[in-house]
Amino acid sequence: MNYSEHRYQLESPKLTGHRQQKTTCPNCGRKRCFVKYVDTQNECRYIDEHVGRCDHEQSCGYHYKPSDYFQDHPWIVENKTQTFKPVQIPPPKPLQPLPMVYVEKSHSPNSIFWQWFTKVCARQLNLNPEIVQRIYDNYHIGATSKGEVIFWQIDELQRVRSGHIMSYSPDGHRQGWQSWTHSRMIAKGLLPKDFQLQQCFFGQHLFLLRKEAHVCIVESEKTALIMAALYPEQLWIATCGSSGLSQEKLECLRSYRFTLFPDSGCYKKWKAIMEKTKGFQYNISDKLEQYPPNTDIADLLLSPK
Repeated sequence: MNYSEHRYQLESPKLTGHRQQKTTCPNCGRKRCFVKYVDTQNECRYIDEHVGRCDHEQSCGYHYKPSDYFQDHPWIVENKTQTFKPVQIPPPKPLQPLPMVYVEKSHSPNSIFWQWFTKVCARQLNLNPEIVQRIYDNYHIGATSKGEVIFWQIDELQRVRSGHIMSYSPDGHRQGWQSWTHSRMIAKGLLPKDFQLQQCFFGQHLFLLRKEAHVCIVESEKTALIMAALYPEQLWIATCGSSGLSQEKLECLRSYRFTLFPDSGCYKKWKAIMEKTKGFQYNISDKLEQYPPNTDIADLLLSPK
């Protein structure tokens, strides 16, 4: 597919006629530093919330180009009168769970994130050490040899879908690139090249242990862990991003009561998804909408008083 270098451009006042809208970088998490690509042939609409470039080229380096986006989403094609035209998506392959042994081998407190969580976050929020240890074990917190944290996605049948690998700085903020265990395993020849990731919620494997618990859904794994330490009577799970909520994922929640806590600016998006579903017992909170975009519960809890 040929992508015109002139059709997709980084947003600017010259293109849109209004002030440049810099948002939070999806990679490093810093605010007002992310510029999105727009489609100049379609009213300068955004291609996707994650397609753009971070201003922090040296410390972050995030740059998700339109060509990369279309390559990663082959079921979306260009159209001269409409940015995207959906095409028929082939049915997913049968689930290919990863061996649980990888989860067990990676189970380690030696990630920079978990060191921050147990020392800085726990002290600031006065977390119960016994509950923190329980969270470490129950959520199977892992670590790579480079100190990255691994947030494993394991479903209610204890099938390992993959591990979300993320790099954090000692102050608890995301930095650098994020990756997945299955991607690294494919590169090493441990998985077939046509392996298809089928995500589930982070923490979904705890359903069998907490059948009567009220489920609470947030976006980030970090927030789910903090809330699990503060409010252990609820079962906290994460979508692993604002785009991680889907009707397919929600099927595992049909017999549960649950509440959704979308980050600020994402309430309408999640509400629209929930309005398309039937037979669920849920509430959705809009309490964070009063704060700047991409604010989550953890931001409020950890912000200086």
